[in-house]
Formats: sequence, C-alpha cells, structure tokens
Amino acid sequence: MDAYLVDTDVIVAARKGGAAPAGVSAFFERVAPEARYVPVQVIAQLRAGLQRSWRREAVLEALALEGWLEAVLAEYAPQLLEFDLDCALVWALLHARGHTHGVDGQIAAMGIAYGLTVVSGRLDGFVAQGLRLENPFI
Repeated sequence: MDAYLVDTDVIVAARKGGAAPAGVSAFFERVAPEARYVPVQVIAQLRAGLQRSWRREAVLEALALEGWLEAVLAEYAPQLLEFDLDCALVWALLHARGHTHGVDGQIAAMGIAYGLTVVSGRLDGFVAQGLRLENPFI
C-alpha cells in the first residue's frame, strides 16, 4: 500500500470541506486515513498560523482554528511523524547536494527516509533525488 506525507497546504485546503479543490478532495477520498502521515513540522506551521490570528486579535477566527487544530491532532495522532536520526542523515545528504529549503528540506528528507510520497501544491521546494511527489491541486 502506498503511503503519503501530507504538507501544510493540503491540510489547510481540506479544511474547506466541499469547497476544497477537487484534486484535494479526491486525494482524501482515494487514500485511506492510515496511509496519510503528517510531519510534526506541519503541526508547527499550523500552530504558527493560528498564533498570528491571536496576535491580530481575530478572536473568533483564532477560536475556530484552535478547534480545527485539535481535530487535526486527534485525527492524525497515530500518523504524526517526527524528524528522527534517519531523517537527519538523509537531510544532511540533501543539504550537501543543495536541496535544502528550510522546513521543506526536512519534510523531503522525511519522505525519503520513511519511503513516503510527499503531497503538496508547492513541489518546487521538495525536488530531491529519490523523492516521490504528488500535487493534488492540478
């Protein structure tokens, strides 16, 4: 069974439910929940976005996002992946080849280390030898 590492933009797009892009909806319909993994870096990015809502004093938006983030954490708890030693070693090889782009470089390393296809609408940040990619937005 193929398994996938889901990037932030895909998780955010899925939040739109019926208004999500067709390819994103199709991805979530096609891929079983147990085959969808989320890197902890995505959770950090979602939390950072939520914090911006609080700083803007957009209380209703921030409260809605808090509830949504808690639901994401509950849904993906068994499939949250951490950046471990194997990932760090792959990241070092990518770095040596000039394929590091901050968090995207770490997620690319995780995809390679865990043998997962990275699913994102921003594939240019993930180009690395040996990494499988899928863009559900096209």
